Amino acid sequence: MKGRRATRVRAKTIIDVGFVGTDDRFTAPLLDLSPFGLSVKTSRKVKTGAIFKVGVRSGNDCFRAAAIVRALIPGGFAVEFLSMNPIDRELMRRHYARMLMIGRDALTR
Repeated sequence: MKGRRATRVRAKTIIDVGFVGTDDRFTAPLLDLSPFGLSVKTSRKVKTGAIFKVGVRSGNDCFRAAAIVRALIPGGFAVEFLSMNPIDRELMRRHYARMLMIGRDALTR
């Protein structure tokens, strides 16, 4: 994909993403994930530039990050990760790798 830093992986199962902002708290289903951010499906109105604490359950673990809304997309929005501690970054990378493998397995069936 020209212009992308990394491949986005579409969620094959329902994965809820939790968002906590200054005056807002909600969950939305994950659309796709990359090492640099994610997108979700929601009718909730957010503003580009809004900052959230984001949490994504990954098996028995949950990775957390600070994120900024970079784009409003049809039926949702996309965020870029701003910061993540080393443990959360490793959990996110493992989750991303699992999603990549699931996607590849689905293509070979």
